[in-house]
Amino acid sequence: MPTPRKDYMDEKIVPETVLSVSECLCNQYPNTSILWGNSEVKRERYMDQLGLSLNDFQLFEHWIEEHRNTGDVLFPQVFSDLHTVEEFLKRFLIHLPGIRIISIGLPEQYIVDFLKDVELFSSKNPEPYGVEKMLLQHHPPGIEGAKKVGYEVLGFDSGSFHSYLCNGLERDLRQHFNFSPNRYGLIDSIEEVDRYSDYCNALGEETESVLWFPWAIFEYKKRRANKN
Repeated sequence: MPTPRKDYMDEKIVPETVLSVSECLCNQYPNTSILWGNSEVKRERYMDQLGLSLNDFQLFEHWIEEHRNTGDVLFPQVFSDLHTVEEFLKRFLIHLPGIRIISIGLPEQYIVDFLKDVELFSSKNPEPYGVEKMLLQHHPPGIEGAKKVGYEVLGFDSGSFHSYLCNGLERDLRQHFNFSPNRYGLIDSIEEVDRYSDYCNALGEETESVLWFPWAIFEYKKRRANKN
């Protein structure tokens, strides 16, 4: 869900709320690293965070595991289709305000390089990452009902993403490119985000140790249930 601008971000550049694929910036659901981990303390805290009773949380866990087995929920927290995520929100998180359904897409010319980069550090994983699977299966992110809300410079790291905003790079981009994000904290054009991702990669060790790519961000409007 969108999050208030972090204190370390430049308030003269970044809007008051930010929509990001990075877990460092925005909460993402479900957090399967907790559900599939061994810490009971973290599970109890997560149950409280979600506002679920013990019974509902157990149903929540069972639902996630069931849909993981059918391939509808991918490692670590990717939904393979819109129907599944809508069912998930309706059943378990309808009481939480502000949740957005988003998907991401990588321009075709970058997919091979991204998959090669993932392969370098994913050989020890018990299963492929969800993002990796979706790209290999050529799932289009912008299906009916999706609106492109911008682009984000993202670096993939062990199943999740870092954002250029996690690293305070909005100041560098403003200085070198007269950067100005849109109302979501995202970048409006592919030409801009291409330049910015190249710049981030050129910084090397000054940023996260990842390969930065220009990802398109899509938002789905939640469909209203039929009253019949």
